[in-house]
Amino acid sequence: MDKKKIMLIYFSPTATTKTVLEAIAKGTGFDVDSYDITSSQARKQVPQKLDTSLIVFGAPVYSGRVPGVAADFFKQLSAPGIPAVPVVVYGNREYDDALLEMKDICVQCKCRPIAAGAFIGEHSFSTQSAPIAPDRPDSRDLQRAAEFGQTIAGRMAKMGSGRSDAEVSVPGNVPYRKPATPKGVPFIDVTDDCTACGTCAMVCPVDAIDENSGFCTLDDICIHCCACIKACPESARTMKDGPFKNVAAKLNQTCGNRKEPETFFADIQE
Repeated sequence: MDKKKIMLIYFSPTATTKTVLEAIAKGTGFDVDSYDITSSQARKQVPQKLDTSLIVFGAPVYSGRVPGVAADFFKQLSAPGIPAVPVVVYGNREYDDALLEMKDICVQCKCRPIAAGAFIGEHSFSTQSAPIAPDRPDSRDLQRAAEFGQTIAGRMAKMGSGRSDAEVSVPGNVPYRKPATPKGVPFIDVTDDCTACGTCAMVCPVDAIDENSGFCTLDDICIHCCACIKACPESARTMKDGPFKNVAAKLNQTCGNRKEPETFFADIQE
């Protein structure tokens, strides 16, 4: 009997979602294929056939929702009947409607959502001076992710060749929460420490860095993932004073209590 395969499809500007999904995959013991849709170039190529035993869809939570660029890509996929696991990673505030939105996307792709998970990663606005879930996912989170994957594999083995139409139930509301993040607000300063190395432009998932204008941020395009800030080798990119920095300070004060991953499973009949 061929070994089962798991496909990870994820949007992960600061690598927290990628790290969680890889731990889940490790827990399953399945052979792993990965499709990283973080870059704009990767999102131009939509797989036409997903030949796998299980798909894990992953994305961070931005303002209680799945990032639009990720959701738009996921919705183009088609995987009729393939078991799927929607996973979101959030910055220790709340995941609001994002997990439900991700599950609904799986259904739209004709998958069968058999499990779901909400994990914690360092908030994109987190800094040394205002940490928000720093260094997460940590070893405890990754152990939980691996155990989640192991449980999924065990339930699939018990299911065997049988089929259950039951879908996993997850928290959330319809209509989904409206994203509260404003567009076009000045967000990032570039200091004199910038060496024009181009790292920021390379990691930006939406091509919002203008290399011809001092590597400034195109605020109408920026999705506030902070990948460029975290990746800058010279720490030359910083959050401007203003609404986003104020949100970061508030989250630092209100989101200090550690939250734990939440996992959900469908009622699969053996």
